[in-house]
Amino acid sequence: MANISNEAELKASIRELELKTTQQEKAIKENAKSTAQSFKPANLVKIGLINAQQVAMSRDVRAVALNTFIGFAAGYVTRKFVVGNNPNILRRTLGVVVQTAITKMVYKKLPGLQYKTTKFISNYKNRSKQNRIHDITSY
Repeated sequence: MANISNEAELKASIRELELKTTQQEKAIKENAKSTAQSFKPANLVKIGLINAQQVAMSRDVRAVALNTFIGFAAGYVTRKFVVGNNPNILRRTLGVVVQTAITKMVYKKLPGLQYKTTKFISNYKNRSKQNRIHDITSY
């Protein structure tokens, strides 16, 4: 701001500052209204559902969820196989340990197994396609 040397410049400067202040107050009020609107429970739920849907549709999340479910299922079945309906506390504890170990092992090994299975299937399809082409050309 320049140096003010007379009363007219002072009044003009004050008007400019008052105008600037009212504009800033309006901007702050608008910002507060939009912030209050975005924090209403209905909007929070709507935004949460949209984000949850985007996350759920992500391929990585679905793969991890599937791997986790298969790991838990394998561990649970193994525990039921080891323990059965036995009320013995040591056997039940052993069942929990075995379940945890199997769950971890399946969870860690499942992506590699999926890759190998996919590769085997694609190789099998390619071989059968090549055999069909060879059979057709040999006639």
